Amino acid sequence: MHRIQRLEGGGIEFCASYDDPVPRGFGQNHCHDTYEILYVAEGKGRYIIEGSEYAMRPGTLMVIHPTTYHFVDVSREGAYERYVVNFSQLALADAARPLVEGLCTAEGCGFYSAASLPPSLLAAFERFSLAASLPEEKRVAYMQMLLSEIVVLLSSIDPDDVADNAELGARVIRYLNAHIEGGMSLDRIARHFFVSKYYLCRAFKKHNGISIHGYLTQKRVMLAKKMIEDGETAAGAAYRVGFGDYSAFYRAYVKLTGASPVAGRRGGAGVEKEDENGKKEQSEEA
Repeated sequence: MHRIQRLEGGGIEFCASYDDPVPRGFGQNHCHDTYEILYVAEGKGRYIIEGSEYAMRPGTLMVIHPTTYHFVDVSREGAYERYVVNFSQLALADAARPLVEGLCTAEGCGFYSAASLPPSLLAAFERFSLAASLPEEKRVAYMQMLLSEIVVLLSSIDPDDVADNAELGARVIRYLNAHIEGGMSLDRIARHFFVSKYYLCRAFKKHNGISIHGYLTQKRVMLAKKMIEDGETAAGAAYRVGFGDYSAFYRAYVKLTGASPVAGRRGGAGVEKEDENGKKEQSEEA
């Protein structure tokens, strides 16, 4: 059985879903430029966040910071029911916006055990379904109110520190993040950890579900996307996140986001466009 409800508006995407049995190959390693809150109502498995593992059990909750790489490895024994909210910080009420940063640790996430969460938190997730029957303006306001309530409730609880960081795949993730803006090669990483390139690649893929190259590319693109949105030039963002070749950055950016690095940025009287060699031109607005 598969059941799903999706709602969106006002910078919030909410999804409540249920699977029994869990499909084969469920879950994909990814990152994005929004916050994510995942509450598990039923199901077991592992959260894998930037290579660190956390036990996923009914009643546990994970807050994931923007650009943080993550996926869930769900057991196929039994059902999997969850609530997922993706949102920008601006979707929160003014008083709740500064609180969301404190929900994540230095690892880029915040894990909350079932014992630490109040019953009112689950009730807030369940009330999202009521928004579906409201007119759009009221639906957005109601969703923003519920999300702000969840963030405020979580801000009064300290995240648990129960990650398993011992495996090579987890240690390599931390090393890559510490050197994300510098030149990186398999030879350099293998020398640092005193292993062969073959063993390094196998261990990383087994633990994280993605290749080292794939991880670095997606991570760098998401970081660059945030820089561009904050006003950095596309070429400047590409350089800052470690792309040595702009055309490679351009192709990766378009592939992962579906738009060019400067899409939506405005200059002069028109919309700025760009090709993969970084050449810009102005076109008249429609």
